[in-house]
Amino acid sequence: MLNTESVASRTQSVKPNVHVENIKRKTKIYSSYFIQQLKKPSQAYNHGEGRFTSSLVSIIIFTALVTASLFLFTNDLYGSNSPSFLSFFIETFLLTFFIIGLVIFASFLISNFFGPQHSFRTIISFYGGQLSAPIILVTTSIFLMLVESFYYGNALLTISLVFCIFILPLYVISFLLTKSNSAVDPLYGFILYIATFTILLLLFVTIVGSSKVGEYFNNMNHLF
Repeated sequence: MLNTESVASRTQSVKPNVHVENIKRKTKIYSSYFIQQLKKPSQAYNHGEGRFTSSLVSIIIFTALVTASLFLFTNDLYGSNSPSFLSFFIETFLLTFFIIGLVIFASFLISNFFGPQHSFRTIISFYGGQLSAPIILVTTSIFLMLVESFYYGNALLTISLVFCIFILPLYVISFLLTKSNSAVDPLYGFILYIATFTILLLLFVTIVGSSKVGEYFNNMNHLF
């Protein structure tokens, strides 16, 4: 009887770890979101700000994977002269993240002046909701580089970067402007977006410093 009570007492005392359960729950939510957006990326436009957190996670994951892939590429390019992983990762992650931020901010400005006035969080949700496929592409590029198939790994990385920085924003802008009753034609919205992004990028280069950003784009230049 005593042993039974002791076992029951121990069973009751063993409670699930709240933090672990919370992580599991959030991981399950994001996994479901990721698969849904992979199947139908345009669903992001139906949910708006409601999927902000998951969209932001996608942006962070994409940026981290791009940074890791760039490190593998740089390590192969420079060999023993390549920088340490930690310093390279932190610097490249931040630069890539800020460039994506400029893309989103430029989209936000054009949307608010010439299209439907969405919040900044909503624009992040629209953009991040399209990243499931690019995340898979960059993950594949990392795998290919790890098995020393750098040609194909670099190709996938380049496609992902070109798509997410240059093509995807135009798709988002196209959606925003065609849903608007503004007198501005979507074509001119594209042009205004490109001009806005270019100006913001030049300001970013000036503020951060041409040497750091120049080194960053020099590494990017070897991809093409």
